[in-house]
Amino acid sequence: MALLYISERGKRLLDVLLAQRDYITISNLTKALDVSRRTVYYDISKVNIWLKQAGISELEIVREKGLFIPYKDREAILQYVEENNEATVYVFSPEEREKGIICALIYSDKPVYLEQISEYFDVSRNTVFKDLKMVSKRLEQYELELDYHPKTGYQIKGDTVRVRALFMLYFNEMSSLFQNGAMKFFDLEKVESYYMKLKNIEEELKVRYVEGTLLAMSAMIPLLFRHRRSVSFPGLKIHQMQETTEYELVEKYFSQLVTEEKCYLAMHLCGSRVNTVPPHFYTNPSRQYIRDLVKEMIALFEKMACVIFEDPKELERNLFVHLGTSLFRYQYGIQIGNMLGNDVIKEYPNLFSITRAVSKKLEESIGVPIPDSEVAYLALHFGSTLKIAEKDGQRLRILIVCVNGISTGNMIKREVQKLLPFAEIVDVRAMVDILNVQDICDLIISTVKINTIVPTIVVHPILTELDRKNILNHRLIAPKEIEIRRDQIFQVIKKYVSPEDYENLKDDLMAYLQGGIQEFSMEDKLELNLCKLLDILRVKIIPEKCNWQQSIRMAGQYLVDCGSIDQHYLDTIIMQLQYYGPYMFLSDSVLLAHAKPEDGVNTLDVSLTVFKEPVPFAGGRRAELIIVLAAEDQEKHLTILQDILEIVSDEEKMKRLLACTEEEKLLGTVFEMLSNEK
Repeated sequence: MALLYISERGKRLLDVLLAQRDYITISNLTKALDVSRRTVYYDISKVNIWLKQAGISELEIVREKGLFIPYKDREAILQYVEENNEATVYVFSPEEREKGIICALIYSDKPVYLEQISEYFDVSRNTVFKDLKMVSKRLEQYELELDYHPKTGYQIKGDTVRVRALFMLYFNEMSSLFQNGAMKFFDLEKVESYYMKLKNIEEELKVRYVEGTLLAMSAMIPLLFRHRRSVSFPGLKIHQMQETTEYELVEKYFSQLVTEEKCYLAMHLCGSRVNTVPPHFYTNPSRQYIRDLVKEMIALFEKMACVIFEDPKELERNLFVHLGTSLFRYQYGIQIGNMLGNDVIKEYPNLFSITRAVSKKLEESIGVPIPDSEVAYLALHFGSTLKIAEKDGQRLRILIVCVNGISTGNMIKREVQKLLPFAEIVDVRAMVDILNVQDICDLIISTVKINTIVPTIVVHPILTELDRKNILNHRLIAPKEIEIRRDQIFQVIKKYVSPEDYENLKDDLMAYLQGGIQEFSMEDKLELNLCKLLDILRVKIIPEKCNWQQSIRMAGQYLVDCGSIDQHYLDTIIMQLQYYGPYMFLSDSVLLAHAKPEDGVNTLDVSLTVFKEPVPFAGGRRAELIIVLAAEDQEKHLTILQDILEIVSDEEKMKRLLACTEEEKLLGTVFEMLSNEK
């Protein structure tokens, strides 16, 4: 009997359980895995079949406790996985089958019969029928069609570029299954030969593409050789593409392709994300417009997010590389797949929202819409550069290993720095650079499993709450984290205790936290939003005329009175507007007044003032709504900004807001608008 291959969800379930030092409840499992209770119970039953086959004790749910894998079984599970990684039968989840069927239909050089699909995925005909209904719905989202003829079978019809874009998207998501041999419809020998040619091109270009990019292209190249459907890119000047080094190398290694397909492959090479680029990439005068666009986007992000990048050079460089390649894809509709897009939107909704607004500038510049998957990558670039408040502490040396690109690696770095303020992040590297790292680090945090003598924590490319818990619970980290928390709490409460009790107090706090650290909250962190900060004292309606300096002071006076800001904060805003002009306008009628935290912010706060007589500013600008935002760092206020943008970017909402004649009505209108969005 063939060995049963554990599903991807089953692996995730085991990963969660193996990371626990105590029982985890079903409720917390659903949160950690982001699935329903029903799905958790289903996955437990599937994992138990796999464990039983392996001769390992099955998972047992203990009432009022949950699940826990005994330590004696943990080594057996890991050893079994290691020994039986090959020669196994993979059991696809329904979603994986749907995506796999789409890849199979696109990859095949002729229509595919029902029996073939059944054989590819080891399921019954009835299961395939159900899957094909869902496949048809998926294709409709991309304006594609599942076509069937009794004598020939199933195939996908529609725009060629869309078809291939969908293939690249789903192949990227399931590339690990391809590498494990679970996707049986591919010609592995052919894909491998194309992959080696692309690696030669990579070497000659002196670049390094993001992990998985060349493999996905290799799987797609058989489609290019068939050239059954025309590939059209409106506005593309063939001769300009033929002048690129990428096209020359495609012609060298894939000379049998027709000209259209050579251009198509060259555009993929030009537009794919890279980890390293040659020096001339930065100095090429033809890319000056990209450099200017990057600077505009950074300035706009600073304005909209109320932050200042102290050293934007690295951000400029990383965005320049990203846009320098991605613009090809934006303009010609070529997609390479983004497995992280949904995770970024889920884990960093405020950062994504602001980046989405900033991306409008990019859309205006190139004349095509930017998909959310690409906005997510841009958000990672911006987010990884935001400053984190420095804290003292002993330095633990940590190396970040990430195969998903510069922006993702830097975002992990930033998240780890926030989580472990006492640690030193020595570097961010791709997996291929991992040699003799024991000399530079004490711990590795990696998005993939690696063989090294240095202790390693494997995390998702976008850190989840479970990843954060596993990091905090690591034996190298937990003691230091507890000690820092102990000292912070001690400084707050020691004034209420006699000095002779200080040591006992420290010991008791240490004991308490050593128990509590293991229960790192799986709940969503509570965030301050606009509704939580605003009250009747923080909203105003000013009926009389006033000049712009007066308007700033009137709008921010209550924040001074309640101690959230010093008077100097308003003085600084006025001085900046005098010097730089009205750059703080979010729209034609809305001004977001802000300065740096060090200019007089004592605590996070916001006020909202409507001026019935529009306030004239320089350059003919007129403010009807002035929002004063006091941000104490570069991150806590992002949720508030997201709420503000939600209102001011909607013309109808702004009309309702500006029409209010009483403060109570104004406050109620804001609450109503935001509650409807949640």
